[in-house]
Amino acid sequence: MPKQKKKIRRFYDYSLLFVIVFLTIFGLVMIYSASSYKAQMDYDGNSAYFMIRQGVIALGGFVIMVIISRMDYHWYARFSGLAILVSWILMIAVTLVGKEVNGKKRWLELGPASFQPTELVKIAVIVALAALITRIGRDVDRIAGVARAVLIAGPLAAIVAANNLSSGIIIVGIGFVMMFVASRKKLPYALCVLGAALMLVF
Repeated sequence: MPKQKKKIRRFYDYSLLFVIVFLTIFGLVMIYSASSYKAQMDYDGNSAYFMIRQGVIALGGFVIMVIISRMDYHWYARFSGLAILVSWILMIAVTLVGKEVNGKKRWLELGPASFQPTELVKIAVIVALAALITRIGRDVDRIAGVARAVLIAGPLAAIVAANNLSSGIIIVGIGFVMMFVASRKKLPYALCVLGAALMLVF
């Protein structure tokens, strides 16, 4: 009797999807609240100009999210090294020839379009660390495993922080949380959080 092909079951985390939709809508409301006066003055009375523009971008991102969610995530691991290399190239490029806004070079221009390479760096770090954690397995609890993760995220976070401190902190946070979740030894991470909290207090 011929073997039946295993039917692929697709799973969606609807609670996470709800959170994403909620945060997106909340963000759009905040954008409108913060920019409606300026938009009304600069764009012929269209107080929702910035909100509409960001909403179109969010809708495009949602479509891309649905497409990516239907792809086998194991496939991304093949490109983790390339993603880190491209991240370095983009961050060096933005440092040298990036568009300066408010005294900081954060944007790269490609013809009429512009983008922030730091957003791609965040995705690259997530993919690279996920591939590393899967590959090293239980070594994630050892100093050598942690050091490898730091070598992936640390230097990129530093070059990002030079022009965009908040994004640099986010990249460090991404790496920290991923290692915390993967590790069985939670105490060192808890001590790091406690140390950071004490530094903020004092």
